[in-house]
Amino acid sequence: MGNSSGGNIAYHAALRALDLQAPPRFKIDGLILNEPGFGGVERTGSELRLAEDQVLPLPVLDLLWQLALPEGSDRDHEFSNPMHGGSDGDRVGQLPRCLVTGHGQDPLIDRQLELVRMLEGRGSTSCVGSMRTDVMA
Repeated sequence: MGNSSGGNIAYHAALRALDLQAPPRFKIDGLILNEPGFGGVERTGSELRLAEDQVLPLPVLDLLWQLALPEGSDRDHEFSNPMHGGSDGDRVGQLPRCLVTGHGQDPLIDRQLELVRMLEGRGSTSCVGSMRTDVMA
């Protein structure tokens, strides 16, 4: 389970857990990604619409990615944008069931919807997107 950047971390941790060679000491039955924080170079409609968001304006979001990503990377790096076709693409379909939540007043809502479509399109066991467009969480 992860919220915002923690949702990003939970997603990548689950992918890394698929790489364990020895018999697993634990089993991940599912993922809960609450308003997961993902990015990309090309601006989405929600990022543009909410560019001056009180909590996460675009300049702050850009700075966070600049500080978090490897030097020389842009926001299409696989850590930021799993929809861009990083090295994990083939394994996404092996992820366990997944719940992705979001709300319409989040500048990242379009990224969250893209993630749900990607998970569904790559055969993830079961992916549910629960997106609220009427209220701010």
